[in-house]
Amino acid sequence: MSRRVLVTRTAEDCRQLQELVADCDVLIEPFPVLRFEPVERATEWRRAVDAAAADCERGQTPWLLLASPRAPHPLCEQAPRHGGEPILGLPAAAVGQTTARAAVEAGLQVAVTGPGTGAGLAKELTARLTEPGLFVFPCGIDHRDELPDALRVAGHTVIELQVYRMDRLPPAALPVPVEEISAVVLTSPRSTRYYVENLGGRPLDCLHIALGPTTAEAAREYGIQCRIPARPEMEALAEELCTI
Repeated sequence: MSRRVLVTRTAEDCRQLQELVADCDVLIEPFPVLRFEPVERATEWRRAVDAAAADCERGQTPWLLLASPRAPHPLCEQAPRHGGEPILGLPAAAVGQTTARAAVEAGLQVAVTGPGTGAGLAKELTARLTEPGLFVFPCGIDHRDELPDALRVAGHTVIELQVYRMDRLPPAALPVPVEEISAVVLTSPRSTRYYVENLGGRPLDCLHIALGPTTAEAAREYGIQCRIPARPEMEALAEELCTI
């Protein structure tokens, strides 16, 4: 009998995970408490384009900084409307394999793939770069500050370019978990909050797995104790699910 796992992401976001656990008789059930919406801000685009151009004129090489697999597509879609094509040709540094894969699929040039945490990528970049650099950071409105803050502390400049947001999906639009659920995967602090609220404040009585310590900490505020995969990567999550 298949073990069913609820994941607080869309079906598209769950596709890779389902492929990874297919041989373990695990069925992924998407529970998308958040939905993707593109955001386009001309002033932020102009600032990013001008900063990158000025950096190049000084003989330096700016970087593209990617912390989410949701950023590459809207970045590439919006760039031609703002003279941003040169930004698409910058070397990119990505948080984790999933983000790097999304960047490559969008046509970006990934030069550095760090571990699946912002702090881990920041550490790798600061060790790699001997002089202060410029990073263009396409991101969501509610992005985490861990990565850009760590780079700024190290003396680098980070230009934020908001290209999407994640809005709450109305509870009535979500599927009701009717089958027996073996585990729930919580993918962010916000998704944890909405998962609990959408279930009337009563989390499912099963194993919970958090994607990272920040999400696990958010879950504890709701009385949920979570396992955390051994590594902050989709493959490690799949390995964890195959053991339940």
